[in-house]
Amino acid sequence: MDDQFIKNFREILRKFERELFNQNSESCCKGVTLAQCHTLLEIENKKTISVTELACCQSLDKSTISRTVDGLVNSGLVKREIPLENRRMALLSLTEKGKKTCNDINKKNDQYIAENLTILNDKEQKELLRLFEKITNNMVLVRTCKFGKKQNTCSCG
Repeated sequence: MDDQFIKNFREILRKFERELFNQNSESCCKGVTLAQCHTLLEIENKKTISVTELACCQSLDKSTISRTVDGLVNSGLVKREIPLENRRMALLSLTEKGKKTCNDINKKNDQYIAENLTILNDKEQKELLRLFEKITNNMVLVRTCKFGKKQNTCSCG
């Protein structure tokens, strides 16, 4: 692959990351950190998830996720339940307040993305989604293979 192409692609990605970071920071402004925002949205996606699975899905260690979750539980956004059949596992789900916060975050981010994708026609949008998904899936595969795993065994889709 051409070195200049890679350099240009990385530069575009850095700009893209900065813009997304700015948007994500703005959409999570109601006393929720960016890490908590990502955690809330992952819990929303799964409905109920264990701390271990959440750590796996976010590629973070369990202690980091536990601290993030503690803040969300203390804020009344997430409830943590210990099942009787396995007292060592904590299951997480959103409270009504957490669901409303996720709804607000999703609404702001959906508006932002929709506004920015108006420069593409329907065919270009579908192609962008297809290629972005292909690259992202390969990035996950490369990362997980580096650590001796054949595939990501998390069930976080």
